[in-house]
Amino acid sequence: MKPTCPCCGYTNGTSFNPSKRILELKRTRSKHTKKLIRRVVNLIQTNISSDNELIKEYYFWQTISKVEDKVVDWSISRYLENKQSLFDGKGFKYLAQIVLNHNKNRNTVSKHELLRRGKPPSVVKLGEKK
Repeated sequence: MKPTCPCCGYTNGTSFNPSKRILELKRTRSKHTKKLIRRVVNLIQTNISSDNELIKEYYFWQTISKVEDKVVDWSISRYLENKQSLFDGKGFKYLAQIVLNHNKNRNTVSKHELLRRGKPPSVVKLGEKK
């Protein structure tokens, strides 16, 4: 197998078929994550005409290919909660950066969230005194 570029997936000397590559990248995802990605891809391609290209969808899939499913799920949920970013023309590149930034910062974010909210009290077993 020839080496591929980790950013765009280009392989030197072979014909490039983005549909085939998208299917290969989809196979690595869970059913729930595929459903979320399909939903957000449809929304982006419908509402942002500049991102309504197959190659841009492929670049999005390739960018998030090394990120865990739970990070992708969280990021897409945040993107979908804020519909304003979708209507402001923020498409695949914006969403990919949300995914990558959350992947990089999630340990720090969870640590600070724990400090902000606090831990639940520990479970105390009550016993009768004899």
